[in-house]
Amino acid sequence: MTEKKALTMSKAFAALLSDDDAKALDALAVIHEKGDASSIFPLLHALASTSDPARQRRIQGLLYEVKVKDAAAELGRALDIPELLDVRKTIIAAFWNAGLDAQPYTERLVQIAVEGDAGETFEALTVIENQELLPEKAARKGLASLKKAVATEKDDYKKALLEDLASVLKDRLGAE
Repeated sequence: MTEKKALTMSKAFAALLSDDDAKALDALAVIHEKGDASSIFPLLHALASTSDPARQRRIQGLLYEVKVKDAAAELGRALDIPELLDVRKTIIAAFWNAGLDAQPYTERLVQIAVEGDAGETFEALTVIENQELLPEKAARKGLASLKKAVATEKDDYKKALLEDLASVLKDRLGAE
């Protein structure tokens, strides 16, 4: 990245957190035009820190269209950042919406499906069922944890989602 581009992006990332909506929206336009995988974390932090629905939708839209090299790795890393817990559903949804390969994160996505809320479970299910291939070891490990989770889940909706996810993994593994 050139020094000029780096400075432009730094200014845009700082403006994302501005209280001035016009500045933040201008920053989003710059990031949309010139951003790369290094833009993902600033976008997620801005999403986590804003309560403005228009700004949230714009940021989510950028994340859902991200097609840059290393985007999946950045999103995968973001799944484990405590400050981004409130936007984890968006992080997971970005894999599916942007058509990114989530195979390396299969085990983590199943874990989030088990531990997270029903919305996160739904998003993880969507991502996993739309992956062409799943790592066998991660799928087997995930299936074992899902069996335990289904047996103890109290929320009927989340339990049904976990059962659906277990079914997807069974089908992929050719298990009964």
